[in-house]
Amino acid sequence: MNIVFDNIIFALQRAGGISVYWYELLRQTMQDNQSVHFIERGESKSNIFRKTLNIDPSSLMADRPLPLSIARYLPFKSIKDAQTIHHSSYYRIPEQRGSLSVTTVHDFTYERFRRGPAQIIHSLQKRAAVKSASGIICVSESTKRDLLEFYPEVAAESIRVIYHGVSEHYRPLWPVDKRLLPSGFLDAPFVLFVGGREFYKNFHLALESVAALPGYWFVSVGGGELKPSEAELSQKLLPGRHMHFPVVDNERLNLFYNCAYALLYPSSYEGFGIPIIEAMAAGCPVIAANVSAIPEACGDAGLLVNEIRPETFSAQILRLENSEFRSETIRKGYKQAGQFSWEACYLETMAFYEKVLQE
Repeated sequence: MNIVFDNIIFALQRAGGISVYWYELLRQTMQDNQSVHFIERGESKSNIFRKTLNIDPSSLMADRPLPLSIARYLPFKSIKDAQTIHHSSYYRIPEQRGSLSVTTVHDFTYERFRRGPAQIIHSLQKRAAVKSASGIICVSESTKRDLLEFYPEVAAESIRVIYHGVSEHYRPLWPVDKRLLPSGFLDAPFVLFVGGREFYKNFHLALESVAALPGYWFVSVGGGELKPSEAELSQKLLPGRHMHFPVVDNERLNLFYNCAYALLYPSSYEGFGIPIIEAMAAGCPVIAANVSAIPEACGDAGLLVNEIRPETFSAQILRLENSEFRSETIRKGYKQAGQFSWEACYLETMAFYEKVLQE
């Protein structure tokens, strides 16, 4: 079996959940000495995960010499070979008609939460990728349900649910050296927020939830620099109690998980939710909304709220002040995170490739 990976996501993101997924899939594939080629652009070098991959230059194929804003929507180079699987990291299709292709459907945030030209273009591209795919990977049962809702014409038997994993970087640190944290909040408990801050992620609700609890700090990680409106709201609600880190590596994020009082994940929608299982693997309790794929990631280990309001999240933070309850929540988290691994994700993906080749 030959594989062509389209690494377009590394050019579109500096970091992010899809980049994590693609990095882990490529890393496992390269370790397994599979026959692979990679379609890649120069912009990929800015991605923090791509930087750590030692890809043989002879296996790289240059993408179209067009601006990223155009090339991201166009078909990628393909190999005319009946034994080659083409897999794009973000909804592109192979240029050779009849090529075997697999597409991963990550979520339906554009369809559910966006309007205007960006939503229309994204949805058209996704639909084309799904319709032309020989096989479709969904990252959760929730995403599969969404796929069949938006594209009822798709045959359910062509879909395989393959969960994300959790990196070995995320683990308990014994002992935790809090001196490695940035100065300013060594002694105060802090609630952690990880990831993007699109409006459906409810960053403002996270700020309000912690603002109601004077004894707690708030630390947000990822998603780039705060927008002026976000910084203004932070200063209004949590003066002197909020630190933001635009980009962090795995080692620093694991330290944050180990030191945090809890991960607050108030998102209204997720295709999966990688930070949930990262936090649990590191021994950090998770408080989240009981929506979309989040219950699949959390199992019975997360503190889930049915009403997405600041006071419901604040109440769950206070529940963790009971030491026995907190310890039991952490124990359940370790067990839940243990059900997910990138190795399993890789092996299931390779098995799916083989199934596609045989059909």
